[in-house]
This record gives sequence, structure tokens and C-alpha cells, in this order.
Amino acid sequence: MGAGRRRARKASFAASLRELEAVAARLSIPVRYEKGEMQGGLCRLKHSWQIIINGDLADEEKAEILAHSLAQTNFDAVYVPPRVRQLLENARTTAP
Repeated sequence: MGAGRRRARKASFAASLRELEAVAARLSIPVRYEKGEMQGGLCRLKHSWQIIINGDLADEEKAEILAHSLAQTNFDAVYVPPRVRQLLENARTTAP
């Protein structure tokens, strides 16, 4: 794969990550990037849901974790762009 394709894929993952973060914001679910010995995912802290993701991961991995986390929620009540909705539906049918 050439350098141009790699840059395009990286930009695509970064765009997906931003779009998924926007959906999380619409659902009022904070997304936190932390350091640690974990991948991340949806968790409940006290009385609220949060998504915690290892900040050292590549954007591709962050987007995958965020998609799997959001797929566990009821996102039908908020606007989700069609491309992102497809990512979430795919995440629902695949193992994290």
C-alpha cells in the first residue's frame, strides 16, 4: 500500500472517530481517553454511562472500540449519519 493510501485510510479512521464521538455527545455519553493497561469500552461509573478508551491506541482501534460501545446503546433517538449508522449496525453483529 502506498503512502497516499495509508494517509487516506488514516484520515478516514480519524473522520469516523470524530463522527462516532459526535453520536456519543448526542447521547450524552462522555468519551474519555486514558492511559492504562486496557483497550476500553462502555462502563457505568456511579450513575452515568461513560466510554473509556486507551488513548495510546491508533485511531482505527479507537473507532472500533467506540463503535462497539455505542452499538450497545439505544441510538435510535438521535440523528446518526447513514455511514455512521452502518458502522454501528456492523458493530452490533460482530464481536468486540
